Amino acid sequence: MTQIRKPVASDKQQILGFCTNTFSWGDYIHEVYDSWTNEGELVILEENNEPIAMCHGVIYSEEKMLWIEGIRVRQDYRRKGFAELLISHLERNAHDLGISHADMLIESENVPSLNLAAKIGYEIKSQWNYFAVESKKTSYSSLFDSVDYDELNYSELRFVESWRWIPLTRSNFQRLNSDGQILCIRDNKKIQSLGIMTDSRSFDNTMILTILFGKSYGIQKFIQYVQRLALEKNYSKLRILTQQDEIPIVSIQKKFPFYLVEKIL
Repeated sequence: MTQIRKPVASDKQQILGFCTNTFSWGDYIHEVYDSWTNEGELVILEENNEPIAMCHGVIYSEEKMLWIEGIRVRQDYRRKGFAELLISHLERNAHDLGISHADMLIESENVPSLNLAAKIGYEIKSQWNYFAVESKKTSYSSLFDSVDYDELNYSELRFVESWRWIPLTRSNFQRLNSDGQILCIRDNKKIQSLGIMTDSRSFDNTMILTILFGKSYGIQKFIQYVQRLALEKNYSKLRILTQQDEIPIVSIQKKFPFYLVEKIL
């Protein structure tokens, strides 16, 4: 018998057992499982009284968005439609709450997941590049220019928070701006470069810099600033996400492209 349900304490060990080598570098589910469970939106698919698949969905009411992440199916149960069942379950619940679109992020080389997403109605919205950068002491300035929400072409702007690509609404902007998380550099009064830094709530010791757009000088200044800030906070991980193909820094690790995909519910 197949059923979708909320997780129970005994699920964790079995779930983590098949979430270890999902990707060439391993997996991250062990880092977020407890926080996802506490958020209350983790769903488990059970077959014959065994948890064999999982998925996490987060509702963003103001943005009218369902964010879907962490789709995992035990290897011996793959290609049987279980991932589709979990996604459809989350979509239906979100639609009933007035949510208008669902989004998720898929690595560009993950062809099976991209094919599944296309099959169930998701379209590629944009490509993003991921860079891992070390935290370190730098000569930096924390002086950045002010920016107003109405100056931005905000209809397509997103920032990354806890590895979720969130639309930059007015209230999100005001919250981030009041906390000093928006980085802006102007040239002749025009916005030259714009970035947003966030602490990940799901991943420990992780700072994320979203580079929305910019030129080399501005981007380099953003990176130097967050490198120093991450070091001061004793963070071991600094991640940069941007739609730009290259960023100006020498000590950069290999970039990993991802696709942001979306479906209208």
